[in-house]
Formats: sequence, C-alpha cells, structure tokens
Amino acid sequence: MEPKTPAQGDTLFPFKTILFLIFFTASPAFAETPPTHHELTATLPPSQSVTRFHDVVTIPKSIARSISGFHLNKNSKIEQIAISGKKVSFDVSADGFIKLDLTQHLANSLTDPIELIFDYSLSLPIADDSQETLFISGADFFYPQSESKSETTGRLTFQLTVHSPASLRAVSQGEKLKDFLEDKNRTVVWKEENPQEEILLVADQYHVFSEHHGLITLYAYLRDDDKALAERYFSATRTYLDLYSRLFAPYPYKKFALVENSQQTGYGMPSFTLLGSRVIRFPFILHTSYPHEILHNWFGNGVYIDSNSGNWAEGLTTYLADHLLPEQKGKGDRYRFQQLIKYSSYVNATNDFPLVEFKGRDSMASQAVGYGKTLMVLHMLRVEVGDALFLESLRDFYNRNQFQLAGFNDLQISFERVSKRDLKDFFNQWTERKGAPQLKLSSASHSKQNGEHLLALEIRQTQSDLVFKMKLPIAVWLKDREKPVLKNIDLAQRKHTFALPLSSQPLKVILDPYHEVFRWLNPGEVPPSIGQTYGAETQTAILRATDGSSDVLKGYHHFAKSLGKSLSDNLKTQPPAGSLWVFGKDNKFSDQLKIQLNRYGVKMGEQGVALDHKIFPWENHSFIFTLNRPDSNRDTVTGDTVTWLIASSAESIPGLIRKLPHYGKYGYLVFQGSVPDNAAKGRWPSSGAGLHHIFKKGAYSLPSQTPLIKP
Repeated sequence: MEPKTPAQGDTLFPFKTILFLIFFTASPAFAETPPTHHELTATLPPSQSVTRFHDVVTIPKSIARSISGFHLNKNSKIEQIAISGKKVSFDVSADGFIKLDLTQHLANSLTDPIELIFDYSLSLPIADDSQETLFISGADFFYPQSESKSETTGRLTFQLTVHSPASLRAVSQGEKLKDFLEDKNRTVVWKEENPQEEILLVADQYHVFSEHHGLITLYAYLRDDDKALAERYFSATRTYLDLYSRLFAPYPYKKFALVENSQQTGYGMPSFTLLGSRVIRFPFILHTSYPHEILHNWFGNGVYIDSNSGNWAEGLTTYLADHLLPEQKGKGDRYRFQQLIKYSSYVNATNDFPLVEFKGRDSMASQAVGYGKTLMVLHMLRVEVGDALFLESLRDFYNRNQFQLAGFNDLQISFERVSKRDLKDFFNQWTERKGAPQLKLSSASHSKQNGEHLLALEIRQTQSDLVFKMKLPIAVWLKDREKPVLKNIDLAQRKHTFALPLSSQPLKVILDPYHEVFRWLNPGEVPPSIGQTYGAETQTAILRATDGSSDVLKGYHHFAKSLGKSLSDNLKTQPPAGSLWVFGKDNKFSDQLKIQLNRYGVKMGEQGVALDHKIFPWENHSFIFTLNRPDSNRDTVTGDTVTWLIASSAESIPGLIRKLPHYGKYGYLVFQGSVPDNAAKGRWPSSGAGLHHIFKKGAYSLPSQTPLIKP
C-alpha cells in the first residue's frame, strides 16, 4: 500500500502518541522556504456534475520569482484569473493545460506577497445520487498548481471549504474546522498547515464516526452505518499511533481518518487512508496493511519521497508494519523468506533494477524489488548497526527531513551520523546495483587439533554477477548443546575459506539460518509456486485439443490469451525451454505430474482429488497445481515450473484469471463454484539446499529471534 501512490501497481498519485506534543514545529527548511497557500472553495451541486471553484492563492514574496506560472485542468471553464485584483489573460499550453504565465505579471520590486484569484468550473463525476466515491488529487489538476524551479517551492498549505448537498460528506487532509447543515446544504472546512505535496478531495454519502485520542481526532467515513467496524478500526488506530509515536516522534497531524472507497484501493494519504469497501472488511488488514498506512504519516507523508533518489518509503513501512507482527510472533524469518521467494520467482535479468530507480509498484517484479528488496536491505542494515542504533537512525532521518524530500542518500547520512560509521559501500552496493548474491556451502569438514575443534567451511558466491560484500550469519549446532552457536562472517570474495574454532564437536552447520541476507534462493530452496510460472521469462501454454467441452476449451484459450500466450497442441514435439501452463485433466505431462503429486501426498482418483486430508470432487471444483517441470534439471536460479490448471467449468475461468495472480506464493489451490471461491490452498515443503551440512543426523531447531519491537 502506498503513500499517495497507487498501492498495488496503482496510479493516480505520484507519489506520535506523545499526546501533549501534537502541534507542528517547523523544520529549518520550511522556515526558510515558506509554502504557497490556497484558500480553495468547491461547490458541489446536487443534481449535476459541474463543480464551481474559487481559489485564492497567496505566494510569499521570498519564493515568488522561483514560480514561473500555474497549470489548471484543460477542461476548466475560466470565469476570471486576477493578480492583486487585476484580471489577467491565460493560455492553453502545448500539453493541453490552461496556463498562467506569472513571470510577465510580476513587478520589478516585490514588497508584499502575491495574491492570485481563480474562478472557474469543472465537471466532476459526483452527485447526491452517485454510487461511486469521488476521489481527485493533484494529478487531476482540479486546482491551480504552481510550476516552480524547485520542488521545495512547490509545497503548499491550504484551507478547503466544500459546499455540497446534505447527503455528501467531503474529506481532505488536515483538521476539520467546520461541518454544518443549512437549508439542506452541507458545508465542511478542512485546514492543513503542514507543507503538502498536493490537495486531495474525497466525497461520498458517508456515515461518519469519530472519537478523540488525546489531541488527535479519529474518524471513520463509511458507506454503511457500521459502528462496530468503525470501533475496530479506532482500537487499531490508537494502538499504532501510540506505537509509532513512541518509536519515532509525535504524530504530525491533527486527525487520522479511515475513509472507505467504492473502488478497491489501498492508498495512504497525509492524515487519512483510502481503502476499498472489500479491503476494509478483511480481518487481517487491521494488523498488516492498516498499520502500514498509519506509518506512512511519518515515512512517505511526513518525510516525502524524492523520486529522483528512489522510493525508500514502501520498503520501510512494510518492514515496520507488515513484517512487524510476524516478527513479534517469532515468524519474521518466514516473512523474509517469502520476500526472497517473490524476488526469485518474479525477477529476472530483463526486469531487475536498482533500488534508486524504484518509483512505485506496477508489476509483481517491481513490487519484489521496491518492497521486498528494500525490506531486506533495511534488515541487513539493522544487523550491521544493531537494533538500538537502527531505531535511533530512523528517528534522526525523520527529524532531519520532516515535510521535505528525502532519498536513500538521506537515509545514509542519518545512519552514518548515528552509528559513526562509513556506510558508503553498503548503500552503494545495495541501492545502486541491481542483482543479488547466490550462496552455496561448497564444503564443510571437522577436525581436532590440540584439544580444539575446528570447523572448516568453504562458501561460494555462484551468481554470474560481480561479487557482493556482506555480513553472513551462520548457525552451528554442537554436541551436548541444545541451542546453536550463532556467528556473523564477513564475505567479500567469490570463494571464502575459513576455520571456526569451537568448544565441542559440530553436528550441523547452516548458512543464513533466519533468512537475513538479500539473495537469490538456490534451486530446491524455492518450493514450486504459481508465482514462479507467472514470473518466468519464457512461458508456453499447452492444451490437448480434445480435452473437455468446447466451452471449457474456449475458456482455456481465454486464460492463455490473458497471459499474452497462445495455446498450442504441443504433444508430439518437446516444448521450448521455460515454464509451462498446462490445461485440462489429460495432457502430455499428466503421469509425470501425478508422480510428483503422490510424493506430496496428493492423490487423484475417479471421484476427485485427495488433498489436505479431504476429498474434493471433480464436479464443481477447479484445481491448480504448480510443480517442477518434469523435463527440467532445475539448474537455473528458480528452475522451470509447470502450472497445471483443471477448471470445473467455462464459467469459473474468468474468476480464476482474476484471482490466481493474488495467490502467487502457493503451490496448490482448489476453487469451488463458478465465482469461484477458494476452498483450499497451500505451499509445498522447501529445503535448505546448498546451504547446510549435517555431520550427524538429528532434530535441530532454531530459537526464536528477539524482535526489533517487543509485543
């Protein structure tokens, strides 16, 4: 989920509680560079879509000459534009905007702030009987936006007054000053004094719930009268506002609002989040995506993302929100392992890129890099400097850059200031290079010299890319000791050989036991999953021409077309290299795939499929299995996979096309009905292939790690 940018590949936007310390203290940059101020009034009529706007724009004289003009939506009907009370002309620019050239209207000597007045109307998709949420932003140019020589002088503050039919409720950033009814018309006023990147406007026929948490007002704007849902969110909001306020700094805004959207979005904006109607009712959202959106008010909407230096905010908020609860429950290593699986599944030589080039998510590959790799790099940084300095560095980063643009270079500055270490090589390697290391434990041996046990290890980086420098954790289990010895090894060579002195005989050794190093996973480490097939560079779709009814066959062709593939009856020739989509119950690979399924305890019979201690009948059930490609030797990073899809009916296929990309981490799936609804899902077991050596067979367990933030 995103701060003001489409969450999941998503696209309208660019992108405390110490209760008595809630008001904003201007940063030095804000004090030196005051923002433009908008007094914007919008009048939403009850039965038509044309909205009237009146905007009074005040430009401090200190920045007036750095602003060349203003742009407005090309569909606006202008009544007047005036500067200091005098009407001025405007043009239509080559790119279609209504444009005011400010430079030709400025006096040689400026003694006062510049005041501009814009009166215009603009058609918006909203009325009091609309079934859709109105959601507009700076990307829609519904208010005049400055064209400046510096992004710093492009900041603004505002007071937004919205007149609307009584049934409509308008939401924006900041503090709600007024909300009253008069003659069946509603007036609401929002004011934001902190420098913003844009003005946002959301409106719908909301039921409004509110309460106070110290000096912060909490709101829930819901399309249904659902007080219980609002109270669940209020409870979660209090928890996470308090948590992040203690960790970093007082919450920087005067309110936080949950705002429901008719569209299924997951957007994080300054002082509110816009979540889709289905999204907000998923129970897990309260403790994953929701704290992610709250945290964006510190990182992303409290410190802004410098798009020229990489979007660091998504990985940071994912690490301290989505990763937070699993880590507190002792499952942080599993969460990180899933990020490594996504990277190994969806990213390849053609779509990889450095972190400094990440703008926002627009594909599974870009998410695996921008969210997952950033998360892992931050975790490695935490291992590098220690938990206490990690959090102190983030506080320093926030306090130094509040309401300013910041990039990875600014993160580096704060971590170096606090840790008093030179981290240039670390940041250059992990943010400016693409790719990742791939590790292999080539050999392990034990000897005893002068009464001391020595463990000799040879570790290789097997990637074709240049060598990476890293701190590699290892775990060694010793005779007569229940818990392993944990060590960090500094790697900087293609082949690293060393001897580790031990107090007793080693029983087992494993590299990266808690999945703390960003790397390509080894073949065998990655259990086959549908995400690997979706992410493969080469994909081929195969179908037996006589398999199933004609309607189902058409459905399979439709599925292949949605992948950008054409189906072929490739039964007489060997399919090309890469991953495969195989459709229908009977195909060239059926017997070989059934052998793999048998190894996992999955049995196919006349009546149905035995899976997870249940029998799912063929009738009304669709099955998806992703397995290793039978003719593949698995000698590449992720290996080739085959996804076998058996649909229950033609009607179920459109739903499978829509839903399957969201189940990328699973190896098997069962769906029921024509909608269809998920009935079973699971992942195949994985191994630590290439990373461990066992001297003596036995049961070896890892102790839980200490979380960064205690529950």
